[in-house]
Amino acid sequence: MKPVCNPVSVDLAGRRALLHGATALLACAALPLAPAALASGYPDKPITIIVPVSVGGPADVMVRAMAQKMSERMGVPVTVDNKPGAGGLIATEAGIRAKPDGYTILMINSGLVMMSATQPKNIRFDIHKDLQPITYAVRIPMAIMSNASAPFRTLDELVKYSKENPGKVSVGVTPGLGGSAHLALERMKLRDGMNAVAVPYKGSSLAVQALLSNEVSVIIDTLSGAAAQLEAGRLRGFAILSESRSPRYPSIPTIGEAGFPGYEADTWNGFALPAGTPREVVDRLHREITTTIELPDVKSRVLAVGLEPAFNTPEQFAANLRNGIELWTKVVRDAKLSFD
Repeated sequence: MKPVCNPVSVDLAGRRALLHGATALLACAALPLAPAALASGYPDKPITIIVPVSVGGPADVMVRAMAQKMSERMGVPVTVDNKPGAGGLIATEAGIRAKPDGYTILMINSGLVMMSATQPKNIRFDIHKDLQPITYAVRIPMAIMSNASAPFRTLDELVKYSKENPGKVSVGVTPGLGGSAHLALERMKLRDGMNAVAVPYKGSSLAVQALLSNEVSVIIDTLSGAAAQLEAGRLRGFAILSESRSPRYPSIPTIGEAGFPGYEADTWNGFALPAGTPREVVDRLHREITTTIELPDVKSRVLAVGLEPAFNTPEQFAANLRNGIELWTKVVRDAKLSFD
């Protein structure tokens, strides 16, 4: 028998069955469209970037240059909200409390990792559960430096000198005890027996001046903080604590090239979102941030303040956070350091 093709000949029960089936098919077909609809509708209102530093510093300059271009690209205002204080915790907690919809972006930095290792009791959230990483944005290379009159000319000579002259090598570290520079020094003391005393300074200018006046033998600081004196030849850079050389100071070897592989300790700034933000929004912001920072006019401003563009995936960023906290927590424990 041929199938019935005339809908008039279908009885009432058949029509009801067909209607029910068609409704179900339409409902199922609509399900995959939900994420796409969300992605296509984002963004449709202003975006805020919460920044844990004061106005005018290198990180703030970078974010403001980026925000302007992101606004042009995404068609909505992108504003910067500076919330300095408490080592970045004020800003981070504000970002975590925001609605996970992509309209509040949080800038985080390596100080959050260091605080997790040195003062975990002060952190009232779970970095791994409450944050959705997007990407690194920039790295801020640190270097081990001495003044030009020091009796050692390489990092290996410095380590040997410190062992042969116990108590004579003092190392200025910024921005104080418990930061990346200090823990990088403590790791060298643990692994290679370097004999040195950490002397904390609140800022680069103070540390550099202390080095020039022979108040300390060596400093570990950002390259940007010592730029003027390096370029004038008053300071000598032994090694950059990075995996690759700085394009601005190509003559300074990496820590690995200087004979100490595995001692990398970059400081960095990156971006994250509240946990639970839809993946398509995370991916969109990853694309916008990395593309924007690589724009020639933005990149030139970033490099001018001593920062270097550096990106990774959300998964790589999450792994870096986890690995960094584990590494520096172990250094604090093995060196028997206390920051209470």
